[in-house]
Amino acid sequence: MARLDLYLMSPPGLTWALSGRSNFRSFAATPVDPARALLEWITLADAIEARGGRVLCLLPPPETKLTGLPYAAECGLLLAAAAATGAGETARPRFLLPNMLPPHRRGERQLWAEVADSLGVETVSVRGTWEAAGDVASFDERTLLFFGGRTTEEGARDAARFFACGRDPDRLVFVEIRQPAFHGNMAVLPLPFADRLLVCSDVIAPESLSRLRDRFGDARLVPVTVEEVRAYATNGLPIGKDVLAPHLTPARVQSLIEALGLRVVLLPMHELCEKGGGAARCLVSHAELSTGALSIPSRYDYRSLRAALVDSLPPSLQSALGVGRG
Repeated sequence: MARLDLYLMSPPGLTWALSGRSNFRSFAATPVDPARALLEWITLADAIEARGGRVLCLLPPPETKLTGLPYAAECGLLLAAAAATGAGETARPRFLLPNMLPPHRRGERQLWAEVADSLGVETVSVRGTWEAAGDVASFDERTLLFFGGRTTEEGARDAARFFACGRDPDRLVFVEIRQPAFHGNMAVLPLPFADRLLVCSDVIAPESLSRLRDRFGDARLVPVTVEEVRAYATNGLPIGKDVLAPHLTPARVQSLIEALGLRVVLLPMHELCEKGGGAARCLVSHAELSTGALSIPSRYDYRSLRAALVDSLPPSLQSALGVGRG
């Protein structure tokens, strides 16, 4: 069955600024340049579309105070019908709404619920603090659910009931993380094409690390360091053989990934990552659906909205849009 790779994203507006400053990058960062942030965002969205993905684009409301919107990994998680219910493709997909920890981000939930409603998918709530795709990963037909950063164990375990694999304990892996990782995507990066996981053992609780080794085998876990995690080593976005990674990805990690037969495509993320504290995986919520499972209304279709987004940039930045295409 043909597959739709859908990436939920939300561009920074031209009034975008850092407000919560709730991670180790944004805490002491200088003010962002919102136009350059938008350029970085468009470059990532273009790279996804060029590799066969479809970008669903939630435009921020004018003058919004919801400055966390661009970091859409926490927007929620769209599950295919079979994954969500175990009932087969006749059931509707489900959108698991987030319960975010930072107060300044909690209003995002309603905006994404409205998107889900327009897509005709069912919205469901999770008990406890749960920051959605930032704390979920898939590898080797198993689902990893992370907690201990911003997501609580209660949130992770309640979210588990919405996954079909939750009825098969061997296919559901709970992973406890520690600082400086505040989401699972800062602790583990699945590289499915290479059949490997990049793993930072220093930010994973010992029992959880043992669980990963038992489930996947030690030889499939490729280690990275805490210092490399602080440079977002595990926050590249794999699409096929390419990994869309922030420009500050350490050279050693780039070499590790390339030695596995993958290609690292470095994207400029001075504003969104170096200052804002979120890289490629932080900027998307990825869903794998059957083609035809839903249609994207034009008001959310990046292909329809891209021209207006580009036109909003200063001419000097419009000319830079070839950067990072790879």
